[in-house]
Parts: sequence; C-alpha cells; structure tokens
Amino acid sequence: MILSRARCSMLVALSCCAWLAACGDPAPEPDPGAAATTKPAPKATDPGVNMVAAVSAGKTSRAVGVHFSLGNAPTVKTALPVDIAIIPHEPFITLSARFESPEGLTMISGDQLAPAKNAGAEKVVKHQLTLMPERNGVFIVTASVETEGAEGTVTRVFSIPVIVETSAASSAPETPAAEPAEKGSAPDS
Repeated sequence: MILSRARCSMLVALSCCAWLAACGDPAPEPDPGAAATTKPAPKATDPGVNMVAAVSAGKTSRAVGVHFSLGNAPTVKTALPVDIAIIPHEPFITLSARFESPEGLTMISGDQLAPAKNAGAEKVVKHQLTLMPERNGVFIVTASVETEGAEGTVTRVFSIPVIVETSAASSAPETPAAEPAEKGSAPDS
C-alpha cells in the first residue's frame, strides 16, 4: 500500500515538472525585414521531361542547377544526344559552360555553351551535346559552369554519368570463346 502511494506521488510530481517545463517563453516571432532577405527564389517549374539533376561538386547547386536527359539508351558506336538544362537560382551577369568527356566517350558536338548575358533567376538555359560511345563502361562527362555575378566570377563543376552497354542487335562477343581443354590436361588457374 505504501509503495503504490509512493508511486502515485512520484507520478504526480513528474507530471507537474513536465507541465512546468512546458510553460517556457513562447518562440520569438520572426522579424519581417529578415524574412524578406532570406526568402528563396521560386524554383523553376520543370527543367524538362525526364531530366535528372547532375551531381554537383560541393554545394554548388544552391546557385546553379544542371539537369540532363539522354536522348536514347547509350550504346557503343551509336550517337547519343544529351539535352542539358542549366538553371540559375539567382541572377547572373553572364553564364557559360564547358563540357568534357573522358577517353572512350567522344564528344561530337556541344562542348561549349556560349555566354548567356543577363541570365535571370530560375530561367532555364538549354543546350545539347552529342556523344559517341566507343566502348562499354561507366563514363563521367564534366560540366564546368562559369558565372559572373555578385560574388565575382565563379566556376562550378557538375558530373553527368553515362553508362554504355553494347546493343542487343550489334552485340558480338568481344573476345573469342575459350578453347576447350584437351582431355587429360588440368585447366589453368
């Protein structure tokens, strides 16, 4: 009996402490002037159908976003159109871009985006690359976006992954089939 009264008293005391702790000062109301300066720009409605965000180096996508869409499935010896959408999230005096592809993925056209003057916030800048995969593999196209604005001239780097596979129609074994081992000989290890 004493134990249950002690428990009851303990529960009442804990409840009172919890209520008192919750009775602190209300949260301060935000300053209307500060809200106007930190308000983010409205996001672009749609960079394009089936577009994917390129991977940014660091936190560069806060100022500029790069999206891409592959025109078809990347296959060896088949031209690959790549649609690019660059979205500035703040206004810039100029915006330009340079694209580089690694060995095994030749850039046929579109390696430069001429400087766009007065690039407005959330206004999509479109561009197109054409790539020619030479072999299977995973390749990274590098997009260097240079902007001139309030921070001065800044170059931001983005990565566009391209996975190339041989098409089913043109697939032929890349290496000849192994010769069967002669009878009585042990296979090489």
